[in-house]
Amino acid sequence: MASTVATNEGTIQIHRSIAGTGAAFRVAFVPYTEDENKPAGQRSFHHLQEVRAFLKVLGLGADYIKDALRQLTAGRSARVPNVSITDKALRNAGFVNINNLARTNG
Repeated sequence: MASTVATNEGTIQIHRSIAGTGAAFRVAFVPYTEDENKPAGQRSFHHLQEVRAFLKVLGLGADYIKDALRQLTAGRSARVPNVSITDKALRNAGFVNINNLARTNG
């Protein structure tokens, strides 16, 4: 009997805040559903290195991570479309319930 791994397909959105005293980066996972404008989960980070490590936890490949960091270097936001993330990776990343906003780290 073959086991299946539940995956979620969608877009990773990263936004860098320029002003304020809170976390500098917000990373959101937006699944491909009927309401694609609503993030299923979000995490906040103070440093770019934390964003890189978080993307690795989500299981993104090196090329996707490099592209996201390149986009952030060029501007205030990055989008990584067409990613597949397992339910386990979402939970390990702090997205407790992908139907609700997750806890933040900052």
